[in-house]
Amino acid sequence: MLKINLTKIDTNNNYFYNNLIYLLNLNFDSILNNVENYVKNIIYNVKKYKEKSLLFYYNKFEKKSINKFENFIINKKKMKESFYKLDKETRFILEVCKNRIEMIHNEQKKNFINNWKIIEESGNFLGQKNNSIENVGVYVPGGKALYPSTVFMNILPAKISGVKKIEIFFPQKEKNNIVLASLYLCDIERVFLIGGVQAIATMAYGNNIIDKVDKICGPGNIYVTLSKKILYGFVGIDSLAGPSEIVVFCDEYSNIENITFDLFSQSEHDKLSQSILLCENINFIKNIEKNIKKFIPFLYRKNINYNSILNNILLIKIKSKNEAFNIINFISSEHFILDIKNNFEFFKNIKNAGSNFIGFYTSESFGDYSMGLNHVIPTKTRSRFSSSLGVYDFYKKISYLKMNKFSFEKFFHLTSNFSLKEKLFTHSESIKIRLK
Repeated sequence: MLKINLTKIDTNNNYFYNNLIYLLNLNFDSILNNVENYVKNIIYNVKKYKEKSLLFYYNKFEKKSINKFENFIINKKKMKESFYKLDKETRFILEVCKNRIEMIHNEQKKNFINNWKIIEESGNFLGQKNNSIENVGVYVPGGKALYPSTVFMNILPAKISGVKKIEIFFPQKEKNNIVLASLYLCDIERVFLIGGVQAIATMAYGNNIIDKVDKICGPGNIYVTLSKKILYGFVGIDSLAGPSEIVVFCDEYSNIENITFDLFSQSEHDKLSQSILLCENINFIKNIEKNIKKFIPFLYRKNINYNSILNNILLIKIKSKNEAFNIINFISSEHFILDIKNNFEFFKNIKNAGSNFIGFYTSESFGDYSMGLNHVIPTKTRSRFSSSLGVYDFYKKISYLKMNKFSFEKFFHLTSNFSLKEKLFTHSESIKIRLK
């Protein structure tokens, strides 16, 4: 059995919340700051030198010698070929999961899109309507694993929302038929084999071949995330996604192996990923610890799991279920698994968690792939104020007002005088001048 010490804390400790804050993996911003100047330099060069800079960085990082920008482009025909190179089972999996994700996001659209208008007795028209964002860039990571699911989760909500143009950036290092196949199923016309900071900067500024986009979405490493942070405001972004995280709340009735592998499921993403367990029963926690040490050597991605578990796992002994929801809401995790008796009753208390998985059968993996929920979820406590990616991220609401003479005369003095109270005199004059 592996000899490692896993971090455990107890709510009986007077300094519990201080310890919790210290142990939560909330130092992602400080990691970003360490590479800020490096990232800004690449962004500057991409803005200034456009395609030339992309060739330079590709050859530098990949140790190749490419001199034509066309080498970065994959067309729809090649994506189609990639799809039909897959075996029938893989094609079936992709198609079923794509259809479910479309179904959920179409339903989301029905319940979200609600243009409204008020017609007052005076004849005023006041209202709001939804307009789709016109041009979106999607980053599909090409690093530690294959991500066809990320293709579906980012592109399908955009398409369903009516986005007219979607540019895809995918740093393919070797032939990756399954990602290209998923892009084909999403009816994408072309893919740029560009990654990292230079991909995000190209989306933001454009060049002679690629138009600048209005919004960037899609996950990436710390360099991609920092690029999005720096360019936000000049271009829209989906979120600043940190390493993956999960909180599991279980009791003595839970299945120990289920819970162990729920914790592993997020720790295999990245060595910075964090898995957190809450439980009242100290013996259950001890058995979880034994199971983790027992199974790590046999995991497919054991090196990543090992580093993540060693540095970031957190096993929390609580006094009662009544204090659990305060801790869970405080952590505000990306994923939350609730595997206790009377779980749905307890779930009423949960306010801050990106995606929630309730009961014995509900592995978090169903949310990542096949059930249609979007797996692009806020991390690092951001579920306190933001939501999973959805169709609403690809709309903007615009308000409108049309007044008639009767209403103008009714609100003339009130509005003019209000602006004078704020000492904004021309605001008042812009109303008065209409009396002429």
